[in-house]
Amino acid sequence: MFEEIFNEPNLFCLHRETCEENDICIEFSKKLIEDKYIILKIDAYYHSSRMPNPPPSIDCLIIVKCETNECYDFYLIELKNIKSTKGFKIKNIQQKFSTTIDKFLKDEFASIFLNPTYCINNFKLYFVSDACRLKQFSLMTKEQYEKKLGTTKYSSFLLQKPYQFRNKKALISPELPNPMIKEC
Repeated sequence: MFEEIFNEPNLFCLHRETCEENDICIEFSKKLIEDKYIILKIDAYYHSSRMPNPPPSIDCLIIVKCETNECYDFYLIELKNIKSTKGFKIKNIQQKFSTTIDKFLKDEFASIFLNPTYCINNFKLYFVSDACRLKQFSLMTKEQYEKKLGTTKYSSFLLQKPYQFRNKKALISPELPNPMIKEC
């Protein structure tokens, strides 16, 4: 899959070394070597000069080649450096993921991403922000974090219909900055 991505000029130009925006980034496990993942800047594709009225789209698509099998992990990531849940609209975030899945993966580049010879191991959707200022509570367990988010605007993500890509389904998962992508 990586070779096909690099051979497609419209995808090659989206390749980045990092997934970051406004002091929020994605970190990578030290065990995950660079030739085992690709970062594509999806919003750069939609916000190019050739598209006068671009649809909302996520920041990054990270594809990880698994070491243990011939599959790939897909991470769709939206980054927001905001101090309050007023800094985002649920519908806009949902549209960003929908555009990326339905238009980018399933339509415009379907020949690569829907190619049945490529197996999908995991399919994850991350909305990375600290709008509830929870990062300061670094000792908080995952359960406490999810309970705290359940009393906020974030709970709307849990009530939506799951997104589907190939045989995988996923909900948008709120993540604190800076989540780590690991080898699969």
